[in-house]
Amino acid sequence: MFANLLLNQAVIGIFVGLLVAVAIIDVRHLTISNRYCAAIALLYPIYVITAPYGVDWIDAAIVGAVALVIGFLLFSMRFAGGGDVKFFAAVSLWAGSHWLAEYVFVTAVGGGVYAICMMIHRRLTSKRKASSDVGLTARAAASANVFLGGLMLASSGATVPGPSGTDGTTKPNPEGPPPVGDLPYGAAISFGGIVVAAMLLMRG
Repeated sequence: MFANLLLNQAVIGIFVGLLVAVAIIDVRHLTISNRYCAAIALLYPIYVITAPYGVDWIDAAIVGAVALVIGFLLFSMRFAGGGDVKFFAAVSLWAGSHWLAEYVFVTAVGGGVYAICMMIHRRLTSKRKASSDVGLTARAAASANVFLGGLMLASSGATVPGPSGTDGTTKPNPEGPPPVGDLPYGAAISFGGIVVAAMLLMRG
């Protein structure tokens, strides 16, 4: 029993490591690899098997599926990047309906805070005219609003808006209309996922 608990905690630790890796990569490159999304989703069954308590994996699967469907609806309207959609859905598996509210709330707050920090950074570092600076601020604020607005749907299992892309990542598509913003929402999703991992560890 004790060995099983240690194995389960190790699985959660790997989950956190993947979240941190995605956050770093997304901040640096605005890209979320499908490999990380798949690894997080495939790691969840191992967590279920090693958990020292009963896990409602059917509930988790439903939450993840609904998040994916709503996410791709937002993706089709260019309100979300493909990488953000798949990443949010994969992490939603771990949250399930039990931790979904906390996951969405922390992710939304993290995205909003990051948008504000980027807005301040651009205002401080921009050497352009004041009018151009206001334009940057407006873009960051608009991105935050779309991000937070999309997450409000997560009570039904929604996903997180981010930069649009058609290649399974969060990179903007240069041939399509310009995205609403260029914020690394994968970092905010990672932060929400880390909070979920902490709750799972405390439960164990």
